[in-house]
Amino acid sequence: MSSETADGLLHGAAEALRPIVQRLLSTGVPFGLLEARLRELVVEVADQEFAIAGRPQTDSRVSLITGINRKEVRRIRSRSAEGARLPSFGRNQAAALIGRWRADPRATDRAGRPKPIPYKAARGPSFVKLAEQVTVDLPARAILDELVRTGAAELRADDWVVLKSDAYVPKLGRTEKLGMLAEDPADLVETMLRNIFEEVAEPLLQRRVSYDNVGADGVGKLRRQVRSAAERFLRRIDRLLASHDRDRNPKAPGGERHVAGLGVYYFESPHARRTRRAAARSKTRRGNEESKR
Repeated sequence: MSSETADGLLHGAAEALRPIVQRLLSTGVPFGLLEARLRELVVEVADQEFAIAGRPQTDSRVSLITGINRKEVRRIRSRSAEGARLPSFGRNQAAALIGRWRADPRATDRAGRPKPIPYKAARGPSFVKLAEQVTVDLPARAILDELVRTGAAELRADDWVVLKSDAYVPKLGRTEKLGMLAEDPADLVETMLRNIFEEVAEPLLQRRVSYDNVGADGVGKLRRQVRSAAERFLRRIDRLLASHDRDRNPKAPGGERHVAGLGVYYFESPHARRTRRAAARSKTRRGNEESKR
């Protein structure tokens, strides 16, 4: 990799972190904690993604790849092995469960709207059967409790479950919503990096539209209109993706198992803030260029 490419990657990584750094500082999180977590992440990626096929990964190799001393690599790897997380119910699993519910003609009405289903049933659709299709690591009741807690579902007195939302969007507290920060940006960045570095006949979809002189008095209405249009679009995409998912459609094309999806996001901020960020990016880039002279 050329030094110019490396500099570009570092610059992009730093700028992608800028809004997160701003939030970390406003929350009182010191740099040392971010630095320690980044060090752990670098070791984790080297450990998992750069192993040699057929050979065990070693502390020495991870140290060579990352530039982190072997003692520190050993400490991080041993702690990671001891602290393996227990299975948890996340947004992807929730989306899969809701998608299966919506795609099952026995669990929807003629208009395609999800109908109430029993929590457990010997015949026909049930919440337990949907949960077992999504994960075998967690009991169905724990999954239902999470969906009820976040407002995505409701358990009626007769033990029938009602889907209250087309999507799993945590509503209670910040911890659950922060889980999205660990999922969505990574997918977007991976798409961008593939389009930059991989020569393919058909680049992955990566588009956005924006205008820089939208009046503050109109952004509320604009936000609602964009959300409505995006949700209609995503419902169509959901049906399209479901038609290619072999769990939902056994006649779908075969081959190696892949994950495929589409994300749509809306962004909005005062123009002055964007200007400050642009100025900071320009200053950083000039500094990098001058340091190379």
